[in-house]
Amino acid sequence: MSDPRRPGSLPALKLANRRRLLAVLQDGRAISQAELARLTGLAPATISSLVRTLSAEGELVVSEGIANGRRSRLVELSPQRRRYGIGIDLGRTHVRVVVGTEIGDVLAEATAALPDRHHADVAMDAITSLVDAVREQAGLEADQIMVVAMGVPAPVDAATGAVTEAAILPPWVGFPLRERLHDALGRPVVVENDADLGAIALARQTGIDDSLVFVKVASGIGAGVAINGQLLRGHSGAVGEIGHLALDPGLSMVCRCGRRGCLETVSSAESIRIALSSALDSDLELADVVRLVREGNPVAVRILDEAGEMLGRGLGWLAMIVNPAEIALGGPLLAVGDAWLRPVREGFRRAVLPGVAAQTRLTLSPLGERTVAVGALVASLREQIVMS
Repeated sequence: MSDPRRPGSLPALKLANRRRLLAVLQDGRAISQAELARLTGLAPATISSLVRTLSAEGELVVSEGIANGRRSRLVELSPQRRRYGIGIDLGRTHVRVVVGTEIGDVLAEATAALPDRHHADVAMDAITSLVDAVREQAGLEADQIMVVAMGVPAPVDAATGAVTEAAILPPWVGFPLRERLHDALGRPVVVENDADLGAIALARQTGIDDSLVFVKVASGIGAGVAINGQLLRGHSGAVGEIGHLALDPGLSMVCRCGRRGCLETVSSAESIRIALSSALDSDLELADVVRLVREGNPVAVRILDEAGEMLGRGLGWLAMIVNPAEIALGGPLLAVGDAWLRPVREGFRRAVLPGVAAQTRLTLSPLGERTVAVGALVASLREQIVMS
């Protein structure tokens, strides 16, 4: 008897083809069999056989329709087989949880504040409570959740789901995050870097099949890079840690990584809050920063301009290496819109070749502060197809 796990065996090949077909249908569209053959690279006869089998199992629905102006058999996922997942965005001072479908539709959402430098167990308690809350809001039973994915603001070992950089998120290094989440929630768990998940979300949202970068600017700064829909992780998962680019070693402020001149010491949302609090001799919250910028406070606008210009320079360094088609910004500074985007674009323009500046779209994430959580949702259900 052939072993279905052995690469090259007939059962293994059938399983791989099945996964490939289901993965293509995850965006919820009804697709013709001819188009499925093109998208998967499988022979039309193989597609026909798979569709018959999966339809009989209740996984797919086949209907008559029009595709490219011609009558066609259209194939889509059965509504009864719709997969639901949980996406978690863990920040240094917050956690956001969403529940939704494989195409990124959010059915319910909840957030909670976390104390700065919180212990991992504090976050775990908040996460499990929020997961139960959003699942109940969506009217779903626990066994309807297929998988959970979580984004963390630090490099992650993709094989183990462990945080790997003590200088960035020290309370979580050595913490068995994936195992603890699995034990608490009883579902398979995926752990990724938060900016990487943002890149996944935007690649799905925009349909860009070229290179795309998502930059999360919050307490720190991190970038996720997706090329043809696939994450670029690097050897140790540290691709995109641009917050620790030493753009100006002459700066006096010491970064939490121990060096001077790191980008996040001047361009993160937290560094802007600290700078404005010092300038106005007042202990401001980030919401106060947003309000003052919107009101046109000249000190707030000047500090944001300088921080944005420096961020643009850092993104210019990244663009000269990766050359992305689009760079999308995310994080709490989205709330001030063009007041932030304008100086970032100006700094970027000055840092790159004219052709790169002209051909790189620099935008605000259309998914807003949900970007990472939606990316986790999409990644969770994409991973579930692989594990099925």
